[in-house]
Amino acid sequence: MSELSRRDWLRTGPAALTAAMAPAALARADGIVRAPQDFRVLGAPVVQALSATAVSVAWAVNDTSTGWVEYGETEALGSVASGDEDGLRPLDARVQRVRLDGLTPGTRYHYRTVSVPIAFLGAYDIRRGRPYESRTYSFVTPDGGAAGRMQAAIINDTHEQPETLRRLFTQLAESPGDLLFWNGDMFNDIATEQQLAEQLLYPAGMAYAASRPVCFARGNHDVRGPEARALGRVLDTPSGQHYYTVRQGPVAFLVLDTGEDKPDDAPVYAGLGTFDAYRTRQAAWLAEALQRPEVKGAPFRVVVVHIPLYGATPVRFHGGADARAKWHDHLVRGGVDLMVTGHTHRHAWLPPDATRPFGQLTGGGPQPDAATLIRLDADRQQLTARLSRLDGTLISEHVVTRRA
Repeated sequence: MSELSRRDWLRTGPAALTAAMAPAALARADGIVRAPQDFRVLGAPVVQALSATAVSVAWAVNDTSTGWVEYGETEALGSVASGDEDGLRPLDARVQRVRLDGLTPGTRYHYRTVSVPIAFLGAYDIRRGRPYESRTYSFVTPDGGAAGRMQAAIINDTHEQPETLRRLFTQLAESPGDLLFWNGDMFNDIATEQQLAEQLLYPAGMAYAASRPVCFARGNHDVRGPEARALGRVLDTPSGQHYYTVRQGPVAFLVLDTGEDKPDDAPVYAGLGTFDAYRTRQAAWLAEALQRPEVKGAPFRVVVVHIPLYGATPVRFHGGADARAKWHDHLVRGGVDLMVTGHTHRHAWLPPDATRPFGQLTGGGPQPDAATLIRLDADRQQLTARLSRLDGTLISEHVVTRRA
């Protein structure tokens, strides 16, 4: 087929039909082509998947677009991360996500996102709209253990409750700390792509992680629903897996994934789960991760995981019991100092005992009167965990001193 006839076929064949079915872009006199439905950026960016030398920035849009991040150590910015992969720039109708690599540990970076609507009018007629630039934000990369002090916050089991989310993020905005951990059950189940973007990128319409990075730990409700496998379009981690480590000041965090709370052969899952094998793979990873210099050499090691491994919960929930059987010995030998969990919707504290030399702190939720906020404050000699209600009332405080 000649080039001329091939182009004629593209104009009159299936490509033309596809273009006709798509929402029409609007061409204006000034030459700008707008995507359908008045293109908008939905909410502030979310900084995630952080390591000492890299982060991901994600933001929500309402229509087909490409995007990039402009960043630098001053407000002049100067560097660009384009997010291209295998020769193609990003293109998505709901989420833009760009990774920034080659960063310096413990350094403040200023950044802004840029979104450009794209209209596909035909195979050879692709048009760009005007750029939409966000305001300039800033974040600080983890210091890899250099700082002598660290503050972090942990939330869990928010289950798409807008009032709980608003009150949590309002508190966190007043005292953000270095890191935020969202410890599972962000969702009830994941039914649509729109739900994915709404709950993780602008929950309850709130900007919550544009300047203080968030680390996600997956919960059992986050693996449910027809779009659960699309979670990776929005949520990113330093390792690309749902288990990873982050070192901030005197604390090494280990994020683990307990998966589903029921056995793989539970009829409600229709044979779609393989979480027993998944927890076995994490056991091997955990043994290795606990020996890494940045983890083993940290004054404190904190595990963030959704389903509790200890107490009555493992008896009722298979995921916790299976994780305990496979991970417990590694956690003890690796010198873990504190485990933070959720899942039960009832806050609880299990102090260390003869078989477990670390305490387990469980947050509540999801309704505002049962939800909690956990704050960690550590220097090189002492780690303090405070569990509070959404009105700021202190429920309990737990102090861990550095082992000799």
